[in-house]
Amino acid sequence: MRITSLALTLALTAFVLARPAAAQPAAPIGIATKANKPWTHKPSAIAFPSAIDGFARSEVQDLSEGGLLDVSVAYDDPIGHTHVNIYIYHAAEPSTGLWFDVAATMIATNDKFGTVTPQGDPTAFTIPGASVAAGLRQSFTITQIGRSSGVALIALGDWVVKLRMTSPVHDVVQLDAAMDRLIQQIGWPGTLPPLSAATTLLPCAQPRRFGPRASKIMQDNAATLLGAMMGSMATESRQKARKEGKAPTAPALCVHSDRIGGRLPIYQGEGDNVGYIIPLGDSGVLLDVAQDALIGLLATEKDKAATPAPWSVTVKKLDRWVQYPSYAIIPPPDQAIEIVQNEAPLSSTILDGKGGSRINISPDAMKTN
Repeated sequence: MRITSLALTLALTAFVLARPAAAQPAAPIGIATKANKPWTHKPSAIAFPSAIDGFARSEVQDLSEGGLLDVSVAYDDPIGHTHVNIYIYHAAEPSTGLWFDVAATMIATNDKFGTVTPQGDPTAFTIPGASVAAGLRQSFTITQIGRSSGVALIALGDWVVKLRMTSPVHDVVQLDAAMDRLIQQIGWPGTLPPLSAATTLLPCAQPRRFGPRASKIMQDNAATLLGAMMGSMATESRQKARKEGKAPTAPALCVHSDRIGGRLPIYQGEGDNVGYIIPLGDSGVLLDVAQDALIGLLATEKDKAATPAPWSVTVKKLDRWVQYPSYAIIPPPDQAIEIVQNEAPLSSTILDGKGGSRINISPDAMKTN
């Protein structure tokens, strides 16, 4: 396969990668707020009062180097010493079901909480102004640090809002009621994006059996450029659907029986030639292993029959997608983690959140094969 003239033009004008995908987490930046005044997260138009239901707003921090892509708003109850953090982050895959499952798994597998027991199944909730129950929440009994802990989460457009509460005094029923009251008193936007009813992810009926380690393949320039375009295409498609008033479709995922390091869940796709995703923490970043659907556009029917499409490894960050080399077969999860840690990325597609993008190509990736 040969690179097209358009692809060659793009290659010649591409930038060097701005920074490695596995950069160290940014140091929190404190945001000054006015006493007795709401603080508004302007990108999402969500306002946070100075006090809610007896909780006083104690701190606002930007966890994304000043970009407001990942923000924490803390509230404290000075009498009961119950602590609340509300996080707003720009998720690569803004799905209530997905990120709720990640957050609930992080609570259930946190050794600091001792023995963790969920209080029934997750509860769907409706925020003011919405007509469907698009959020999920759940409370847990814990035996260390406090008496109860819980999470409530909802995806709004490209943003995910997650409320985390831990209490030394409330039981799970009281904590669940307190979370619900806080949710109802947040200053949600007057105009909400299209919302769909929240559903929980289920265990995989047939968890994929991962095979041997995969071999890296040589990838031509056109394939590299197509891979770099995926982030922009996915973002534009989601924004177009939103403008047309279409509610988001939940990703077709199930929960694999394996976990990374006993904590990070693996989510398996459903259907033929399925890949999987691994959340890199619980704040919106994903490692995505999928078959290169766009590569088929470059291949003849004879090529497709002789050689299956390769598998791509992509890290979907809050503001960019980072593409790594492709592999002949699906890499197992432990190898995918190693790839992100050790391999040099081929490209980085920076997304501005408004439909625009900038593709940065590694000079080493653009070689004639």
